Amino acid sequence: MKNKLISILAIVLVIITLIFLGCNSDVNEGSQTAAGGYVNSTEETTLSETEETETDIKENETEVVSEVVTDDEGNTEIVTEVVTKEEESTAKANKPEKEETTAKKDLTTEEIVEMFNNSANKIKTDAVKVIKNYETRTVNRDKTVIPSAVEGAAEDMLGSLMKDDEKPTVYGTRDEIIENYLVPEQNYVSKLQAKDVVKATCKDTGKTYEVYFKLKNQVNPTAGAGVGSVCDVIEAHEVAEGAPFVDKFTTEYYNCEVKATIDKATGKVIHTTYRTPLTLNITVSMFGKHDISIGFTFEKDYDITY
Repeated sequence: MKNKLISILAIVLVIITLIFLGCNSDVNEGSQTAAGGYVNSTEETTLSETEETETDIKENETEVVSEVVTDDEGNTEIVTEVVTKEEESTAKANKPEKEETTAKKDLTTEEIVEMFNNSANKIKTDAVKVIKNYETRTVNRDKTVIPSAVEGAAEDMLGSLMKDDEKPTVYGTRDEIIENYLVPEQNYVSKLQAKDVVKATCKDTGKTYEVYFKLKNQVNPTAGAGVGSVCDVIEAHEVAEGAPFVDKFTTEYYNCEVKATIDKATGKVIHTTYRTPLTLNITVSMFGKHDISIGFTFEKDYDITY
């Protein structure tokens, strides 16, 4: 949390400095451009198993369905999924006629969330070791707009500040786990509520449950609520208070995802992956007003031992 906040503050402060040093006619006229070739990705990736089309989801328009899947070797498994009516109708329309229809099962979003919360919160009370396998930091081209006069310098700056953590990091004490595992510096891992979830699935693999959540989009989340109830978020006020000449600063989190593997024998989470795309929107007042947007995607992957 602290390291991410420091990195974001550094980016904002460097851009402000670049604007100050590079205030030529382009900047004074408010010329802006989409970020250039330094970005890592322009394509949306996902933790889910299948590609999805983002749709507006209304309250109380979800159903729980389960499906028996048989592979080529004759092995079967039951996949349970909370889907919107729109997703369900589209899936039925695209199914071959000979394929069996899905059957309802008494598993709700609330139940999947409750199962995850109960299991995940044991990480900070019972885990003896957590390994962060990696953390990737991607700059998203389509979400990044900066003044053209400082684009070249911004390219170097983002390239140096947004590097991936490729080597595993081990947290071997209770204090280290509480401080570093999500949600950082809190005694809990998740306070997620069903109202914050767009999609929830629970897949029974035999020995484990594979739980997946896609979260509702949120502007300026805070720790303990919405996206911030289960993910590591940058709180807008922390950046705004630490950066001069910033008139407005917002964070927009979208398509955030959480995957967890729960051991059926113990009821404990043994593996997690978190993916949090966000856009920073900044208005800087220096030789005029400059609107800047920078898109990032952070992904973290963990193994947990008890």
